[in-house]
Amino acid sequence: MQILVLGGTRFIGRGIVEAALDRGHELTLFNRGSTDPDAFRDKPTVHSLRGDRRSEDIAQIAARRWDAVVDVSAYRPDDVRPVLRALSSQAPQYVFISTVSVYAPNIPPGSDETAPLLQVAETIPSSDPRAYGGLKALCEGELRNAIEERLTILRPTVVIGPRDYTDRFGWWVKRIAGRRDVPVPRRLDQPVQLIDVRDLSAFTVRTMDTKLLGAFNAVGPKEPMTLGDLIETVGTALGVAVRVRPSDGRSGAPLTLPDDGSADGYFSVSGAAAYRQGLTLRSIGDSARDVLEWESARSAR
Repeated sequence: MQILVLGGTRFIGRGIVEAALDRGHELTLFNRGSTDPDAFRDKPTVHSLRGDRRSEDIAQIAARRWDAVVDVSAYRPDDVRPVLRALSSQAPQYVFISTVSVYAPNIPPGSDETAPLLQVAETIPSSDPRAYGGLKALCEGELRNAIEERLTILRPTVVIGPRDYTDRFGWWVKRIAGRRDVPVPRRLDQPVQLIDVRDLSAFTVRTMDTKLLGAFNAVGPKEPMTLGDLIETVGTALGVAVRVRPSDGRSGAPLTLPDDGSADGYFSVSGAAAYRQGLTLRSIGDSARDVLEWESARSAR
């Protein structure tokens, strides 16, 4: 299969490329070359096109035919429109990596892909906390209006694993590994959902191998997990007997939700549709050990 990846050298995109290579596919990466431009240079079945998707550079992707397109680097509708115009003469499957943040506030726990989406104006300021999810929802809308009959939308929760530059999960792994006494927020019973980049990537490639269309929440674990469960699971995986103590409110701990429970739905959406279609998940403990190994190697460089 000939796959075009918009992005492809940073974390999620890189994971998808690696998973596609494992399946024997040939890939072309279209990106600006600003993140690890030498990635995959030693792979003869990975080709590079350099350019900005918002410029005339995007015409490069119209010169060839693709079996599928994976878009990991669109965050605004005007990121999507040039690609749609360039691909107008083609009919490839379009896999868009979205986010569970597209959902409207206060969705109930267990919501599936039919839950209402955020509605924002395209001019929303980037400082608005609704901007990321709202603009991703607008991207989804642009794609549905143009190519719904060949569109796959994946909505992951917080993505974890080696090369995670956000440090949201790594923050917990490093602190639990480095000390037995961990300051925690008040709500240890709040929900948490995570997915390893390697599991998300494998499922992304599966959607192309099987021509799977539609929207899917890519979330884990299958059984509900609280923040307290996460701390205990990571501690067990790393061989640390964790003692928790309430923080002073200034710990800056990631993965925490408001005390009033108003955002709990974002960390408790249903992944049943993706599980039925073959999404498999490694354990959080395995992810924690791999993240710690990657963090240790990075610190040693």
